[in-house]
Amino acid sequence: MTSAASPVDRKPSRTRLFLRRNASLLVVYGLIILLGAYTTLSSPTFLTDRNIFNILRQGTFLGTVAIGETFVILSGGIDLSVGSIIKLSVLMSGILMDGKPGNIALAVIATLAMGLAVGLVNGLLITRLRIAPFIATLGTYSVLRGIAYTITTTPKGKAAPAFLRLYDIKIGPVPLLVIFLALLLIVGIFILRRTTFGRHIYAIGGSEQVARLSGIRVDRVKIGVYVLCSMLAALTGLLYLTRAGIGDPVTGEGAELQAITAVILGGTSLFGGVGGLIGTLGGVLLIGLTNNILVVLNVTQYYQDLIEGLVIVGAVALYKQKRK
Repeated sequence: MTSAASPVDRKPSRTRLFLRRNASLLVVYGLIILLGAYTTLSSPTFLTDRNIFNILRQGTFLGTVAIGETFVILSGGIDLSVGSIIKLSVLMSGILMDGKPGNIALAVIATLAMGLAVGLVNGLLITRLRIAPFIATLGTYSVLRGIAYTITTTPKGKAAPAFLRLYDIKIGPVPLLVIFLALLLIVGIFILRRTTFGRHIYAIGGSEQVARLSGIRVDRVKIGVYVLCSMLAALTGLLYLTRAGIGDPVTGEGAELQAITAVILGGTSLFGGVGGLIGTLGGVLLIGLTNNILVVLNVTQYYQDLIEGLVIVGAVALYKQKRK
């Protein structure tokens, strides 16, 4: 006769394992549902197609840069320069385009090339000079910000009419920008889950030393994620130009804080190796929905910044406890 298994020997049920592994995702998407329900009851215009697609379209800007930030944070790093890259890319593309359709290709290529160059510099500072990611990207943040304000402190340049129309184009009822973000997310998820590059990112974020001993070219992967992040930040600047139609040096202020907030809200650990883009999407949607509610309630921007700061501090404290 066999004795019953002791509590120690019992394995967690599949439901409990699922809840444990996806706790962060369940929390963020649960909050989205709760906030959505609350806003629906408070405002009859919330669930209209126009409002929902407007929230999603606005989320494209934050979502694009947050995808790049997710790659960096998963590798155990951080990129504080994305806001300044957005700022400089808006100015650069607007000035180069100068309202002329024939200059669109030049402006887009040059702007993305600038993002690539900044990402390469960030990656080399971190891998070759062994400067901490926080310090290295804070330095490029300041340099690029200074360059942008040296160029101009007032709006300058102009988007070509054809480029400006991209913001309003719809395929059926869905804005083109929303479709673009969806495709970008699919590509990003595929890279992280189905490619060697993606698996190496998780490995490095989990333990850089173990990754090196396993034969992973850590420095090459790190440079790759910073280049990707910077190029997506430059792309975000181009997206902002489709909306504003002019190079405004104010664009990009605080974008790095919002991107990091979206990433950690989605359950990606600031220590690297844990998380993904599905969570980041949830963080982006939660921020967009929260901002929409705060605007409806006439809450000032200062309180919005306060809320984001508290979220970051709380999330860092939470993940630090998990690592102990």
